[in-house]
Amino acid sequence: MNKKNQEILIQIKNLTKKFGNFTAVKGVNLEIQRGEIVGFLGPNGAGKTTTMKMMAHLLKPDEGEVLIRANGVLQKLTNRNKDYLLDNIGFLIEIPAFYGKVTPKEILKYFAKLKGYPRKNINERIDTVLKMVGMSEWKDKKIGTFSKGMKQKIGILSAIVHDPDIVVLDEPQTGLDPAARKEVRDFIMNLKKIGKTVFLSSHLLYEISELADRIAIIHHGKLIAFDTLDNLEGKAMKSVIHFELLNSPDENFDEFINKLKPLVIPSTGITKEESWIKYDNDSKVFQIFFNGNPKNQTEILKKLLDNGYEILEYSVPKAGLLESLFIELTRTGELGGVYK
Repeated sequence: MNKKNQEILIQIKNLTKKFGNFTAVKGVNLEIQRGEIVGFLGPNGAGKTTTMKMMAHLLKPDEGEVLIRANGVLQKLTNRNKDYLLDNIGFLIEIPAFYGKVTPKEILKYFAKLKGYPRKNINERIDTVLKMVGMSEWKDKKIGTFSKGMKQKIGILSAIVHDPDIVVLDEPQTGLDPAARKEVRDFIMNLKKIGKTVFLSSHLLYEISELADRIAIIHHGKLIAFDTLDNLEGKAMKSVIHFELLNSPDENFDEFINKLKPLVIPSTGITKEESWIKYDNDSKVFQIFFNGNPKNQTEILKKLLDNGYEILEYSVPKAGLLESLFIELTRTGELGGVYK
């Protein structure tokens, strides 16, 4: 990012929220910079939605503060200035529920007026955003006839119809089929291309790994990691190799893996107790846990080839890497003793 893009648009300081004796969010600190997509990961109940509701001033924090940039200055979000500061942010928190007899045009016009978008330009803006998601022909159709994916798209459009610089989306791909998830993913990437800043929560690791410039991971209300995926990998020094054989072995897969272990595990660069090799029957892909070092990755491939294994595909996909990091972080709260 250039210097201009490193401008902080939202800063969260020591954000804490309690419900009775239960602390849902514990001293969260993070910042969102202009032009980036930040992925907010965590298991269900980790504190993602509670954090976002405090950002939207739907919940008041017990401790800490949310600062939002307006007129070039970071300003603390309060009751007095919430309308002014939040005008430049589009929120979609939780699954939208629309009255089935209204149309996208009616819904989007309502939200555009609510957010103070110039009335003379509203119809043109509605046409523009509907075109962005390929729903122009549905403008005057009743929402009650729409699929879940279509309703989700209208929900996202309701958050951006007033053309905010910042978009905050809570689990926008949850419950969608693969085709609809891809459409939403492509739309979010397009938001970045046109200069928007996106803060996106999800428990779908693959989607976050494909979208996010930086990843924040929350667990039991505490932020346990916040960095780029590459930097998190460097701190963990652990990753996952995926490989597929040209011909699947005829023998029992457990027996086959037991033959692979003494060949491969010494080259993984991590302790024997942590090492594992797995097989995913659905994708027909083997997985090897290793230390993330490219030299070890090459050495493992060489051993497989030298011993007659015909490799169809061999890679370290980001989704697999994020899964291993996520599991380690939510299990131990740290990456290889480096990040706490």
